[in-house]
Amino acid sequence: MMKDVEEMKRFIKKNNYLLIYPNQQIELFGNLRSLGEAISIDSSTISKKLSRGENYFYPKGGEYIFYIKKLS
Repeated sequence: MMKDVEEMKRFIKKNNYLLIYPNQQIELFGNLRSLGEAISIDSSTISKKLSRGENYFYPKGGEYIFYIKKLS
């Protein structure tokens, strides 16, 4: 369990991306490459959309939506 702000900041710095799956499961990722592999969306596409303020993603040919948020 984290007990102080500095410990929480280190954890968030290590896990920059929050992913919410269609089944409402939540997972943290340290980089876009591993996040993209988990949901079958290219990391460059995710990066581009996040930089434009977009947080909702559909994989090509997919019918489910994913939510991605950069934490830091």
